Amino acid sequence: MLPAQHVASDDLPLPQRIRMQNPQLPLPAKNPAGINGTMRAAHIGLRTAHYTGTLNWYTEKLGFRILKEWTVGNLRLAFLVPANDDTFLLEVVCESVTDSTPPPALQVTAGFHHLCLEVEDLNATLSALRERGVQIVREPFEVPAIGKRCGFVTDLHGNILEFAENLNR
Repeated sequence: MLPAQHVASDDLPLPQRIRMQNPQLPLPAKNPAGINGTMRAAHIGLRTAHYTGTLNWYTEKLGFRILKEWTVGNLRLAFLVPANDDTFLLEVVCESVTDSTPPPALQVTAGFHHLCLEVEDLNATLSALRERGVQIVREPFEVPAIGKRCGFVTDLHGNILEFAENLNR
């Protein structure tokens, strides 16, 4: 039998499982200066120009499962989850451009689009970020199809961060 630090249990929170599997990597102390102390990673958004092909590739090649598909405006979206992990979401984002020449801002059609962080109070989080000089690029809006209320900011390099709260909080 392996020593306890090498035994992983799916019943344990991810940081505890990581510590058990990688005892040489101690986790740093929690940061009380963080925004809205309940923030946690929720999903990564993957941009694509080929919605169906992307879903097929992730499901057929990697065994991902389709959790939910929906549309918002001219976007087609899907949440995928790995074959045996219900704690990570990959959000596939496809712009359904009807014009043959997309506007310059939409010419990038592949790559990671955004990191989503789940928070308990979206308004308080965005207010705290504004006070810290963070640029808000999309004010809060509701996405009933997934039960979320979302807002977007950019970091110092222009990378997109989404903050989301549950609609039924």
